Amino acid sequence: MERILDLIYDAAGEHDLWPSVLTAIADATQCEGGILFGQSIAAEQVYFDYNGRLSAECNQVYQERHMQNPWSVGMEDKPVGRLVLSDEVVPLSKLENSSFYDEVLRPQGVVHNAMIALAAKDDFRVAFNICRRRNNGEFGSLERKTLEFLAPHLCRSVTLGFRLSGYAALRNAAFDVIETLADGVVLMGPRGYVLFANSKACSLEEEGTLRLRPSIATWSSLHSRRLIRMIGSTLAGGAGGMMSLPSFDRSRLPTVVVVGLRSREISVPAEAYICQAACAAFVIDPTRRGTVATRQLVDAYGLTAAEAQVAVCALSSGTTSDLALGLGLSRNTVKTHLRRVFAKTGTKKQAELAALLAAIGVVKGQV
Repeated sequence: MERILDLIYDAAGEHDLWPSVLTAIADATQCEGGILFGQSIAAEQVYFDYNGRLSAECNQVYQERHMQNPWSVGMEDKPVGRLVLSDEVVPLSKLENSSFYDEVLRPQGVVHNAMIALAAKDDFRVAFNICRRRNNGEFGSLERKTLEFLAPHLCRSVTLGFRLSGYAALRNAAFDVIETLADGVVLMGPRGYVLFANSKACSLEEEGTLRLRPSIATWSSLHSRRLIRMIGSTLAGGAGGMMSLPSFDRSRLPTVVVVGLRSREISVPAEAYICQAACAAFVIDPTRRGTVATRQLVDAYGLTAAEAQVAVCALSSGTTSDLALGLGLSRNTVKTHLRRVFAKTGTKKQAELAALLAAIGVVKGQV
């Protein structure tokens, strides 16, 4: 289980590890394999998928014809993080009468599925699936307990991987980048004592919002106790957590995200002579974030340089014509770039794109 947890958190910063995560979980639960989708059912669009030992051909058929199926319909109202077994959603006898079963499941010998929504925003969902063959029977209590234990860790890894640029900086060994972040970054040792705080975190201490010695806290005793419990749980192997912190002047509510550092992440601060780092806290103040760098979008979403430039400029431009005029491009070229940006970032219009860019605009400096 420790090896699987290491893989899960490594995958937050190295997405190509997700197939290995899915395969390891499938092996631990006596299943055929697994798959993880980032998808919009309403738009019938899969934005990314990671396949752990399931049929690529059947996956392609799923994306082309069967995104609306008895399992996906049953998951529409399920909350993030809850384990749902397919037999609870639709009886096997009914599933076997569907074209989804005939074209996607039957060729793989799969009849049972364990499903968890790992993240959701409007119609976009990150869907986790572990599939089981008929001869292995339904999921037993031991397999269910294993998946329920892993669920919060999977959710946390997905959240970190797609939302926290600060965590990506740690994973990519770009330790010097931490000083350029507009968010506070605090590294703590195994007993919760602060080992390192970047300049943004120090500025929050100077204004009174944070206390950094000997351990992280805030001026509010109630919030400090909650934060200490969250850090303690994370250091004990928990999935971490998120909470708001009142600013000293009570004018805003920064958010703190706490995550344990495992495996490869530990070696990165060690290279900067920060030993025994076991836990990190990211203090996010949306009202004081900087602009989004095009390099961030290229790294995070696989955009081309031209697509990233269009995405960033779309923040301050009104119509497509305004955007084309400002960039010296034709309207058709801008429309083509925007379509690709929407597809790669999981957004459908400029307003959603602007909200996403504002959420990840954590690096100070020029675009």
